[in-house]
Amino acid sequence: MELNWNTYETTGNTEADLAKKFVDAIHVENNFEFYGNQTAVCFITLNAGTFSSIAFWENALEHSPRFANPGIFPWTLANATSGYIARKFSITGPNYTIIDNRINEKQLISNFKTDVLKYSIKNVFCVYWDIKKTNKQFSLIAKWSLILA
Repeated sequence: MELNWNTYETTGNTEADLAKKFVDAIHVENNFEFYGNQTAVCFITLNAGTFSSIAFWENALEHSPRFANPGIFPWTLANATSGYIARKFSITGPNYTIIDNRINEKQLISNFKTDVLKYSIKNVFCVYWDIKKTNKQFSLIAKWSLILA
């Protein structure tokens, strides 16, 4: 089994903005079928949530922790983007966030085969997420693939 990876690149002002743009592009460009609890999300990232964490604590230092912007907080979690992707595609199956800077295809395929047996998974939406920040602008390189049963 070999995975075919697609690449998506964009820029934005926040991590939430990048996630929205990615999901919108996938909706428009592809005609995937996801199967609720029989679809899994596997999200691989080394830095999702990092920049939002920094922004949250900078905001807390500026305004005091009592008045820090609560809208930033959910995006401080590494798995926030994975959850967002799952919600937007109505995916309710297993949702994995792997903290790594590389894609291990053998491991993804092994996890998929296990999930097919355990949860009757029909497909897995795999996303590799790499964010860079220059000044106040974020750039994203996302690679994604769909593993089919």
